[in-house]
Amino acid sequence: MAEYRLLAALDPITLVEGIARIVVVTSGSDVRALYQIMEFRGFEKLAVGRHVEDLPRVVSAICGFCSWAHHLVSGKAVDAVFGRKPPLRAELTRTLVNYIQVLDSHLLHLSFIGLPDLALWGEDRRDVVKLLARNPEIASIALKTRSILRKAEDRLLGKIQHGPVVLPGGVCRGFTKEDIAELEKALAEIGKAVDELHRFFDERVVRSELFKSLLERDEFSMRCYSMGLVRGGALELYDGALRVTDSRGRVVSESSNPATYTDIIGEAFVSWNHAALTYYKPAGLKLLSEESTIMVGPLARLNVAEKVPGERASEEYEKLVEVAGGKPLSNVVLYHWARLVEILHSLEMLGKLIESRELYEGDLVDPTGSPRSRGVGIIEAPRGVLIHDYGADSNMVTTRARIITPTTINNMAINASLGKVSARLVREIESEGKPSPETVATMESIVRSYDPCNSCATHCVRVGGRELTVSFSIVVLDERGEVLWQG
Repeated sequence: MAEYRLLAALDPITLVEGIARIVVVTSGSDVRALYQIMEFRGFEKLAVGRHVEDLPRVVSAICGFCSWAHHLVSGKAVDAVFGRKPPLRAELTRTLVNYIQVLDSHLLHLSFIGLPDLALWGEDRRDVVKLLARNPEIASIALKTRSILRKAEDRLLGKIQHGPVVLPGGVCRGFTKEDIAELEKALAEIGKAVDELHRFFDERVVRSELFKSLLERDEFSMRCYSMGLVRGGALELYDGALRVTDSRGRVVSESSNPATYTDIIGEAFVSWNHAALTYYKPAGLKLLSEESTIMVGPLARLNVAEKVPGERASEEYEKLVEVAGGKPLSNVVLYHWARLVEILHSLEMLGKLIESRELYEGDLVDPTGSPRSRGVGIIEAPRGVLIHDYGADSNMVTTRARIITPTTINNMAINASLGKVSARLVREIESEGKPSPETVATMESIVRSYDPCNSCATHCVRVGGRELTVSFSIVVLDERGEVLWQG
């Protein structure tokens, strides 16, 4: 095996969730830029030994950003283990919660992470403080919408974070007419703020010559597979068929059975990362190459979808496709614009949902069903496809848990994207002794385009040449140091 020499490290990457860095290593003429997640969480192990019905509450603590996504997808997996089908009111409640979360996450990312890169590109310092000093209205938009959405979550769900909503086969509480009336007022206020953000993005980003030049740079393009949920060919964020398209936009896989995801994606484990590298299984593993890479998230969702529900969202989607020169959408800078499309989509879908009488009438839980030994749930988290796969014994105690997050799936894509800039970085180090600020900023911006949630993705370690997704024991001691429980 070739030995690699550390050439440079960008440590840490800023404006991302969790702790990560980029290291550039060389071995002769082989140059690699590696995205390393530096922390380890291992929530899959924490799920084992617990009653399956408790998992939606437990796994919601995996992430502060995507708490509700983990809660909801866990609920779908638990439904499958219990063999239960939630009634319509429960499904609409869960769907509404997911739209609120996507809206909240995208607004936060676009305001504080995406716009500094896009509006301040080429400047010595690109950060949210500098952006807000010039454009204080962005801070007003971001803080106002977040405050409104947090209050709505608190009223509707009982807690802002880690709320107990999902039960096997349904939800534990429903919305009242008064709840919906308050949400309607909140959405009206958010709509005004989104209009301002939309106008700013169009004038300062989309119409700029700089943005057009970024779309022409090959180092931002990812010619790979895209994966996401669709319903009737349209964009879907809660429940639909899992579709994969190739680098030419052709549908190569589509399934409405969540359990078949194992035929679509494989995971490779490496010694330099606590997150697995996910690839399109039928293409075979080609490490750090676009040829077997799968991309998920807002941009991938627009690639696999044929249309976007919602009048304004559909118009923005068509404009994006036109400016990009058609589909498939391969430039990762477009991830930020895709988030804006989904902000508009989520607002419009929430507006339609709250008009449904079924949202506050009918049963909340269907307790009937035949328990099974396995359950798989798939949902679109803000950052992309999120999969929970549980095994259980006859007592409904969890025997196995597999959690595949959007960042895990995008890990290969992030590394492949960075590889396109690594040669330039090496040339600059060899000639100038260090990389240029623009090159460093480009690499960080590539990572931020994917909006990685690093701590969510870390479930594996490599020990003695063996790859382990579960690699430790949990021991509970009393005050005397006696073992009370070990698992």
